[in-house]
Amino acid sequence: MAGDHIDVRGARLWYEITGVGEPVLQIHGSGFGHFNFGPMTPILAKDFRCIDYDQRGYGASEKPEQHYDLEVWADDAAGMLDALGIEKAHIHGTSMGGMVATIMAGKYPDRVQSVVINCAAAKLGFSGRLVFKNWIDLIKLEGCGSRILAELISWQCLSRGYMATPEGQAGVDVIQQILRDANEDRVMIAACEAMNAMDNRDWVKKITSPALVIGGDEDVMTPWDQGPDGAGQQWIADNLPNGETYVVKGGNHSTIFDSTEDHAQAVTDFFRRHPGAA
Repeated sequence: MAGDHIDVRGARLWYEITGVGEPVLQIHGSGFGHFNFGPMTPILAKDFRCIDYDQRGYGASEKPEQHYDLEVWADDAAGMLDALGIEKAHIHGTSMGGMVATIMAGKYPDRVQSVVINCAAAKLGFSGRLVFKNWIDLIKLEGCGSRILAELISWQCLSRGYMATPEGQAGVDVIQQILRDANEDRVMIAACEAMNAMDNRDWVKKITSPALVIGGDEDVMTPWDQGPDGAGQQWIADNLPNGETYVVKGGNHSTIFDSTEDHAQAVTDFFRRHPGAA
């Protein structure tokens, strides 16, 4: 694997920088490590300096025995900028990474040029929490490499149109391999527990930078409406001080994979409209 390691808040984290220009820190979700941005980085790197990394506990990064939660990972995101000598960056967070990005942007507003919150939530409703309870149950039974888990996540993440293609169907095998290779059971369970316990509503209201909420209109995992007991993507968009939305038509949860070009264009346009220092 290319890339390098750097010390961030007492842990060695793997990272890779692609492209030149204004920095974009990309924060992955709970299951895929930096592979989350595999289809996206080559496109964004035409205009920006993309920083992909494995969060603490994931992939090629150190996996210390410690407590893991969304704020720990948000502090690491700011710490990654510190370690790389970057004062301010665009932030691109997907799924759990969007939840981490929400906290980072609210807690460290001076470090954020703009933020993209992709397929996330501020608070999961009961139905949303069942998603990650099921993941936890399957991991405890069969581990992160479970075929059933890979098939379940494929259905929850990828659009029906994409899954009808040979590429989409082959993606189940890819997802199973990434789940097995990028995760430790204890860390992924901790991530699921952290998402189910999350309440980011106050953090959303503290975000002062320009913010884009982007997600698929067919998102099964984190729908725009989390119900009366939650706060989904629409709630985030409605409560951001300086926010806007982009709905990916025909996209499910992983718009980076099933709607790559549409997602990339929306994010590129957003970052270009909110320039900072390279």
